[in-house]
Amino acid sequence: MQLSKRQVASLRRVWSDLTLELDVGDILETDDAACRDGLDSWLAGVISSDGRVDDSALENLLDLERGTAGDSKAAAYLARVTAVVMPHRDAQLRRAPLEAVVKEHCCQRGYRLSNRMPDRPGDMAWTIEVPSREGQVDLAIRGDLFELTFPGGYLWIEFAYEPEDERGALDEQLRILDAYADPATTIVTISRALRRPRTELHLSDGTKMWRGKRSFGGASRPRA
Repeated sequence: MQLSKRQVASLRRVWSDLTLELDVGDILETDDAACRDGLDSWLAGVISSDGRVDDSALENLLDLERGTAGDSKAAAYLARVTAVVMPHRDAQLRRAPLEAVVKEHCCQRGYRLSNRMPDRPGDMAWTIEVPSREGQVDLAIRGDLFELTFPGGYLWIEFAYEPEDERGALDEQLRILDAYADPATTIVTISRALRRPRTELHLSDGTKMWRGKRSFGGASRPRA
């Protein structure tokens, strides 16, 4: 991971404050002082490498955090550092249960799941292979947008504007995924007068999707 110049400048400010602590250079008599000394070394290494943070450096930072009391000086400095290095950490931690739901859902149904690199930090993305279906299904969480892209360019979208709505949006996406996996789901070519035929994806639950057109929530489902 390569930090931006702005992030490196922020770390320099933290480092400067850290070196002004009165016990810097003294014998490390407390766990708090030892942790701050370790953070000092960590910051020196990252700043000297112009903001390069590899996996081992990130793990070392998290180890320092795990070994620190929440009300200590070291914890306050670590909070400032992790806020710079992992600015989307809160969103990732909040959404960790969603990843567990996706993994369990796919495992139970025999779908092959692979993580994909999201477009932006803090987002989540997966590739799903469904038995008896050619190609791959892409599931992505981009901010408040939940996207499910099927082979052929069929796209299903759900929105979750509040954190408490995210599980419901994900459950709906997984329900649509299961309908796609159902053998009753078909691709149909619709003839149209004076226009080119249109290819539609007809899911087993009655949902219809059009190639190259985004379908939102329940908008494409038949009315009761």
